[in-house]
Amino acid sequence: MPPEPFSLQLFEGIGFFGLFLIVLQAIFGMFVGHDGDTNTDATVDTHGGHGGYASYLSLKSISAMLLGFGFGGAVLLRAGYPAGIAAAGGIAIGIVIGASYITLMKSLNQMKSDGTAVLKEAVNRTGTVYLSVPGENSGSGEVQVSYGGRLQNVRAFTQGPALPSGTSVRVLALHGEQAVIVEKIS
Repeated sequence: MPPEPFSLQLFEGIGFFGLFLIVLQAIFGMFVGHDGDTNTDATVDTHGGHGGYASYLSLKSISAMLLGFGFGGAVLLRAGYPAGIAAAGGIAIGIVIGASYITLMKSLNQMKSDGTAVLKEAVNRTGTVYLSVPGENSGSGEVQVSYGGRLQNVRAFTQGPALPSGTSVRVLALHGEQAVIVEKIS
């Protein structure tokens, strides 16, 4: 049996290296509690949001691309295609696998929740003043309002007279991103 050509050994070596990285990350995830993955965060954010797909470029996605490139190129080479076509096909397969992984991670990340409720759910709900709220928007106090499935303490302002602790209130609107405007319930 003749020895395998160098190009086939190279493709298989790259594929096995990608597979090795994926297995190593799985082992880290099971035994160390960390998957050894890091994000490159390669995008420049100009609009205050998260980066695009490039922010999901990671060791895992690169490992997936290497696996696809190496084994895809090897399969094409074994199928009789010349090394150049096998390399181009391997690159295409690697990009498809990497892009699929990145798209999957982006969609899974959008479903992630840190367990906190959105403050806008508190609007039109009733609560109780926990720490007195100074009147006429002169400072903030704190109210307890049930939203997001639990009772939560929220920084509060009022446009009317001061509200002492224990006063029943209704949340009228948001006051910035982390506070609410309340009024006394008559």
